[in-house]
Amino acid sequence: MKNLLSYLSFRGRANRQRYWVTNVTLVVFVFIAFILAFSAGAIAPAVGGVFALPILVLFFASLAVSARRLHDRNKSAWWLILLWLVPTLISLLGAAAGEGGSEAASLIRVLGLPFSVWAFIELGCLKGTTGPNRYGDDPLQPTAEVFA
Repeated sequence: MKNLLSYLSFRGRANRQRYWVTNVTLVVFVFIAFILAFSAGAIAPAVGGVFALPILVLFFASLAVSARRLHDRNKSAWWLILLWLVPTLISLLGAAAGEGGSEAASLIRVLGLPFSVWAFIELGCLKGTTGPNRYGDDPLQPTAEVFA
C-alpha cells in the first residue's frame, strides 16, 4: 500500500522512465475508467458518476509524477501552471470560440501547441539533474550501502 501511495506524493524526484511508465499506465486506466463510466452511465446515469473519483485520483497521480519529474530537473512544481494549465485554458478558449472548426478556433488552438511541445520535451525527454539537488537524491544513482 505504501508503494501505491508514493504515486500520489509530490515530494522527491522521478526520472524519465518512472514518468513515462506512470503516465502510460495512467492513460490506460483512465481509458478503461471512461469506458466503464460511459457504459454504466448508459445503464443508469447515477452509476456512471461512481467512476468520477477514480478518474480524479488518476489525474492527481499524473500531476504528482509531473511535479516529481520537474523536481528531477531541479525546477519547482509551479512550472506545471505553464506546462499544463496554459495549454488547457487555450484549448478550452479555442473550443469556446467555435465548435464548427472555424479558423479563429483553430488559430487559438495552435497557440497552445508551443506549450504542449515544451511540456513534452521538458517532462519526457530532457535528462534530470545529475547528483542530488534541492528536491532529493538522484533517482538514477544507487544509494551507498554501508556494512557495519
